[in-house]
Amino acid sequence: MRWAPLLSFALFVAAAVAWLGREASTRRGMFPAGSSLEAGPEGASLARAYLERTGRHPQTLKVPLSQAALPPGTVLLRLDVAGNRDAPPAAMQADGGRSPAKAPALSAAEEEFVRAGGRLVLAIAGEPESGSVAVRGQRRPGPRKVSPLLPGVQDLRPEKPRLLPAAALVDAQPVFEHGETPSVARTLLGAGEVWWLAEPELLLNAHLGEGDHLALLLALCAGRAPVFDESVHGLGSQTGLFDLLQRWGLGPALLLLALAALASFWRRARTIGPPADPFADPRSESVELVDSLAALYRRALQPAEAVELYRHLVVRELATTLGIPEKRAETVLAGRVPALATAHGPRERLSLLVTACERFRNEHRRSR
Repeated sequence: MRWAPLLSFALFVAAAVAWLGREASTRRGMFPAGSSLEAGPEGASLARAYLERTGRHPQTLKVPLSQAALPPGTVLLRLDVAGNRDAPPAAMQADGGRSPAKAPALSAAEEEFVRAGGRLVLAIAGEPESGSVAVRGQRRPGPRKVSPLLPGVQDLRPEKPRLLPAAALVDAQPVFEHGETPSVARTLLGAGEVWWLAEPELLLNAHLGEGDHLALLLALCAGRAPVFDESVHGLGSQTGLFDLLQRWGLGPALLLLALAALASFWRRARTIGPPADPFADPRSESVELVDSLAALYRRALQPAEAVELYRHLVVRELATTLGIPEKRAETVLAGRVPALATAHGPRERLSLLVTACERFRNEHRRSR
């Protein structure tokens, strides 16, 4: 099979790409801290993988929220370990030019999303907590739960305790506190809600398995389709062609078109019949073949039968060229050669047919 090497190479490339895509070590350090695509300790790939395994199928937001069309039944997770200080200008402009660590008030797009019924989780590094003193050899005590919200979440173990800024506490209900300052709070807004987390490392790979951090992730995503906001990490500031095709629902159509093209290419590439012999005589229309066929017809047919067979061939050529039925072609031939009906002998009929056929071919060649 002559296409076997090309097919083997294509399978090798596909297997290599699939292996590189699944290998976690190749994705470490490729994305910023807090990204759900980063497989290192500061990434959130484990949270994404766990949600995927539990059937929640998390999506990725690569454009600013003002350019997206998220349904109200989603939860938008924004994990920003650096406090968005290193965010690209496009993301900062989408938030009104403010850094959430310094001014965590919602932008117009965020407020519209929440009021329509969405859930927004802002896990943005807050202010360092300095009220408690760590005991040597012991972990600094975690936040204290002060609300019945988030059932099943009791034990949070942040590596560096942080507090929510005062601007995040307007109309907010504290859920966890360090001393008397909240580190986790909820704000009801319209038909939706906003969750504030001052310690985003609780949901990162290095600490997701500690305490009730995994239960916290599941509680924040309960009953909703999770969407990880990657626009704050500078991943895709514009809508790509694939995103547009996916949004317009043209993905299945393009897949079927590609399969049809592949099937057509494969069908045309297949050899019909036995392979040609490169040493065979290519003279299919040589003089010897014509002479042998003429001798064969001369033996097998009477002159009148041979002329009648030639008349059928002329009628068929007329029908094929003009695109009409053969009965109609016979009428056309009789109109062009009226003397054919009264011709005497095969020679005269043959001469009339040859003259009519050549004249028709010349006329058809000039019309084209």
